[in-house]
Amino acid sequence: MLAGQSTQETSQKIHRARVNTLLFGADRLLLTSRADTLDSYLMAKLSDSEFYNTYRSTAFMRLIRFCLERQLFDVALVLHDRMLKEGFIVVHSLSLRMAALDIVRKAKRLKDIAPRLQSLFEKKAYDVPAFLDLIHYLDDKRAAAAFVDELAHEFVSVRQIKLSEHPDLVGELASINMRAKRLDAAQKWLQIFEDTCGTQDVLPDVTPYSDIMNTLQDIDPRNGEAIQDVLFRMKSAGVSPDVSVFNALIRVNLIQKRYQEAFALYHVLMDKRSDDLMPNDVTYKLLFRATHLLSRAPVVRRHRPPDNAVPPRRLFREMLACHLEQTTGLPPWRSTVVSVSAFHLALRTFMAREDYAATFIIIRTLWAFGFQPNLQTYLIVFVSLLHRMKQEAKLPRQEDSYYLVDFLAHLRWNEDPDLHLLLDRIRHATEPTALSPIGIKTISHLLSLGEHVRHTNIDLPDVLTLPPFPGQIHHHRQHALIPTVAMLTGAEDASHQRTFYSPIPLARIVHKALLGELFRKAVHRGTDWDWKGAARLIIEETEREMIPEGIPRKLDGLERQRRDGHGVLPFAAARMKRRRRGARGGREIAFDFED
Repeated sequence: MLAGQSTQETSQKIHRARVNTLLFGADRLLLTSRADTLDSYLMAKLSDSEFYNTYRSTAFMRLIRFCLERQLFDVALVLHDRMLKEGFIVVHSLSLRMAALDIVRKAKRLKDIAPRLQSLFEKKAYDVPAFLDLIHYLDDKRAAAAFVDELAHEFVSVRQIKLSEHPDLVGELASINMRAKRLDAAQKWLQIFEDTCGTQDVLPDVTPYSDIMNTLQDIDPRNGEAIQDVLFRMKSAGVSPDVSVFNALIRVNLIQKRYQEAFALYHVLMDKRSDDLMPNDVTYKLLFRATHLLSRAPVVRRHRPPDNAVPPRRLFREMLACHLEQTTGLPPWRSTVVSVSAFHLALRTFMAREDYAATFIIIRTLWAFGFQPNLQTYLIVFVSLLHRMKQEAKLPRQEDSYYLVDFLAHLRWNEDPDLHLLLDRIRHATEPTALSPIGIKTISHLLSLGEHVRHTNIDLPDVLTLPPFPGQIHHHRQHALIPTVAMLTGAEDASHQRTFYSPIPLARIVHKALLGELFRKAVHRGTDWDWKGAARLIIEETEREMIPEGIPRKLDGLERQRRDGHGVLPFAAARMKRRRRGARGGREIAFDFED
């Protein structure tokens, strides 16, 4: 009997792991340009040999919920159809939720489906989350706001919903009406919400107010007066702001070129941060972009950086610190603070500032925090380097005056840089650079400097805080790849190619760019100066400046801790709205304050 129970438990673990793997694969796919192929991906993976009997039914259920959390309603409906076709029974609450979505999907005229939907509203198992799915799907189908509003009033009336307990529903209904220019209807929902809270003697939740602010920004990012009105209403109701409110205010101030006020808000947010109020990736993307703009000469002449502006290295350190606070000190865990797009914006900022030591640290941090470079990561570095090399190649050459382009163009991929040897090559070159004109040949040369075929990374400087790269590089499918020249130039469609690439060649290229900067100084300082040793010291100092303390040097077992601590795909439900409106959902925030 015990043996049979043990076998059953082992079988359950195996099937649970298979579903988890499928969910993680689907989650990664959503972050690529091939997100629209999710339905075919899931259908192909749901083979009878991998998922069968009751485990197959469980796999269907988890996949449908996965899609609903991300508001991928059409994919959820396709999975639901197949589940029913194969004879499986769906739990009652999920069945009602899918039935409402199916009514919308099959409707020829949306106004004719109200009676059928109203009959579902009367069923106790049809709850507020199910209705939220319905109005989101109707919004996707561009249903008239008046029609959605009528359904909402009917649902709230039939089910006697206390809106004070469902602020997310109020915020969503107000936003739908505002986008349709039905301001009175939006005002009515907020008023009912506030009145209900007053009647029950509870403090209103901040969610409807932050949703209204976000919608105001979508409609007119420069309408600061309307946002101030919402703030005044919040203050009158005794509502404390959340991070979305802070982000809205930061963005409005940046649009109005009120940089000191924008950074002052960030300082307040950092001072007041807690488990319930933490800067997120949108906060840091806004401020990194502002920092980048303020470093540009034309902007600096018109707008002097404020005294309270946060230097980009410190901004990056604080972003990581907030992430570690949210994940109890474990870098690979997911949070609302760091994202691929936040890392990329930081990377753009430091490359534009020609701060290659900081760029090197970011690439190391990507790997340590559970991210892999993609094509965009490589492009950010390559475009910046190529732009600088192209500009420097046009400059007149003076005796004993050298540029980064000279160093990179004459450096060979398999050699330890030697000052005298490089000077000899540069002085005897027949053209200003060995790669003139800057183009395809230059891209190929830069890729070769990454030495992706190298089996060790002992040439890279070690780090003090971050976990080191693996000492031995095994050329398996995931980590031995770099993008091709054709991918980087756009000549080859990379959408069907592998999404992620190795961070080590990119780190090696950036490290050599840093050596190139020091090479220019070494020419004048002479052979007594250890310019290559100086690169190591600079990186160590940069790491101390950018990386908070307390990061585990070994990441072994952290992935298992993450799964054991939070289950598969942690924060999935909390990320639902962020997937709808944020960068993780494929919609980048708008930087309306750019010149």
